[in-house]
Amino acid sequence: MLASGVNAQKVTPSKWSWALSKPNPAVGETVDIIFTIKNDKTWHHFATDFDEGGPIITTVKFKPNDSYELVGKLKSINPIKKKDEIFEVNVAYFEGKGEIRQSVKILKDVVLIEGSHDGQACSDATGQCVPIKGAFKLEAKAGANQDALLKKKAMTKTKVK
Repeated sequence: MLASGVNAQKVTPSKWSWALSKPNPAVGETVDIIFTIKNDKTWHHFATDFDEGGPIITTVKFKPNDSYELVGKLKSINPIKKKDEIFEVNVAYFEGKGEIRQSVKILKDVVLIEGSHDGQACSDATGQCVPIKGAFKLEAKAGANQDALLKKKAMTKTKVK
């Protein structure tokens, strides 16, 4: 008997990153969490809102935390929309680079936003589809930039006198 090893490679054609639309928002301010998706050449990543019965729709789950609250729904920004020939439903996806946003209201001075994303990427070149899953974590101190700006203004006024 011969034994052979199989080297399985994990394919990760979509890379996710995330940031707040304003690095240090004030308490009470509403800002966006911007999820950026970068896809390898020939790959596309499905968006957050299209007909069910087709590929996996991208979802983002947020871990509850009293430092923020969700405002509205998760939004895909300018996805490509078309009827999928295989699933025979309308789909929305990103080629190259994509963006998904979620608005949040800042409730405390120290903000912690964490959770997970789940979706699917496919390649028209190979016909391959893979699940894309991961976790995210954002931390910010509310108003940190504003504090620095106020100190700078105070110093400028002192020097003028």
